[in-house]
Amino acid sequence: MTSPCLSVENASFRYDADRLLFHNLSFQLFPGETLTILGPNGAGKSTLLDCIGGIRRLLSGNIQIDGTDLSQYSRKMLAQKISYVPQNHAKTYEFIVREYVAMGRAPYISVWSSPSEQDYMLVDKALAQLGISHLADKIYTQLSGGECQQVMIARSLVQQAKIIIFDEPTNHLDYGNQLKVLRQIKHLAQEGYSLIWTTHVPDHALMLNGRVAILERNGAWETGLAAELITESRMTRLYDTKICLTYVEKAEREACIPYRL
Repeated sequence: MTSPCLSVENASFRYDADRLLFHNLSFQLFPGETLTILGPNGAGKSTLLDCIGGIRRLLSGNIQIDGTDLSQYSRKMLAQKISYVPQNHAKTYEFIVREYVAMGRAPYISVWSSPSEQDYMLVDKALAQLGISHLADKIYTQLSGGECQQVMIARSLVQQAKIIIFDEPTNHLDYGNQLKVLRQIKHLAQEGYSLIWTTHVPDHALMLNGRVAILERNGAWETGLAAELITESRMTRLYDTKICLTYVEKAEREACIPYRL
């Protein structure tokens, strides 16, 4: 039987004296699996990802990567296990894209060393895999939002961590680029990566048709298959707006859409 690459057990978190964001939260992630996290603003989705990525510490509970407690990993060792693509990232320095993507090799390079020829081969392979080789010599700070997202995914690939975390990767992207990111998530899972990602669009979870987790405002947490958890009544309550699930014959799938305004 396949062992989980990530286990979260009885996790709870709060900021100082604030209310608990989530409590007694548990789940496992297996190789090649995708977990889509849905929930309203302020429920704690990004905070949960921060805890898994080692950025924040749980109030209680524990997180294990490949059977080892998260606290036992150094930052460098953890970066070899988990790649985290945050929701917001500052485009501060004018690196060319090829150099920016090469930064994903940092967990494998000593402090005073530079990326090797083999490292750059991995960079070029990742850029080609995502179809963005033409951006290699562009200035990162001059790219569009969609291009930046593609470049950050490329950097996560060269990091060669088998668990990839995306915090709202489709945020601020046009519709075409949103679908491109969804296809990449699906492809990465087929390649054996394990992915956790958040979205505010339930229909995205239906398109991937994998496992879903719902984090509600009161901290309640539930996981299951998309077809089981994404229902009209649950989505209407979760987002406080009337939601319709309907089969779209031309698209050959069930879609989750709002009623007319």
